[in-house]
Amino acid sequence: MRKLYLGVFFIVLCCLAATGCTPQKMYYFGDYSNTLYSLEKNQDEESLLKHKQGLETIITESETRNLPVPPGIYAELGYLNLKSNNSKEAIRLFQAESQLYPESRHLMDRLIQSAESKNDSSAKESANEDMR
Repeated sequence: MRKLYLGVFFIVLCCLAATGCTPQKMYYFGDYSNTLYSLEKNQDEESLLKHKQGLETIITESETRNLPVPPGIYAELGYLNLKSNNSKEAIRLFQAESQLYPESRHLMDRLIQSAESKNDSSAKESANEDMR
């Protein structure tokens, strides 16, 4: 009888150990792979919009689930905003990436400088147009 209890205890202990060792999700990536693939394959405005929405969803879902935003998500969304002449939002996203992942600070600082210079040149162009 004692061997039976010992055997049951051992089986229960093994089950608890196995379930306790399941890996915790570190990041939420959502539908990133599919939207990126679609963007690379089609390279049209619809795919770009879906990919940007996918990146924004990753950010909001990560915050909802109390997970850190995956590395590069802020930077990629910032770069897409920079390409569409939304420098202020790009700078905000680059700063968020730099703050969350300090090892990316050097690259993010360079991208912020690029966004600021792009923002300054577009401001000068609009000022010149106003003078005309």
